[in-house]
Amino acid sequence: MQKSQIFFATQTGNSQEVAEKLQEELEGAGIEVGCVDMFDSEPDQISELTDLYFVVSTWGEGEPPDDSVGYFEKLKGYADGHFAGKRFAICGLGDSGYDIFNGFAKDMEKEFLRLGGVSIAERVDCDIDFEELSDPWIERIVGYEKTLRSDA
Repeated sequence: MQKSQIFFATQTGNSQEVAEKLQEELEGAGIEVGCVDMFDSEPDQISELTDLYFVVSTWGEGEPPDDSVGYFEKLKGYADGHFAGKRFAICGLGDSGYDIFNGFAKDMEKEFLRLGGVSIAERVDCDIDFEELSDPWIERIVGYEKTLRSDA
């Protein structure tokens, strides 16, 4: 059985906005999915899921938002391959005015690949006008989820 979850990491609320829009679009298509702040979850919960969608912002010079530092540190503590076969997609929100643009999204992708995750969509690196790339990313994820359910 497919069990999907949306995780967001935000400093200013934009990542939460995109995550909630993804949840709304999925639920509008009849697909039940949770949406949670990384701060309010534990990486251990990933073992119960099949598909993971991360909407994360980068703060400062490539760092995760303050509330998600602990979550990311726990992820880095797992052994290689710990989440083998877990499917994931990442939408990063950042500001190209910084030297390290979307650093946290890139770090999350690298970490999930190390942990054995399988990327189901190319990572999207959104700039300040994030809807230009986040909206098409949401459409891709909704299409993917519909395909999963129709094949089941």
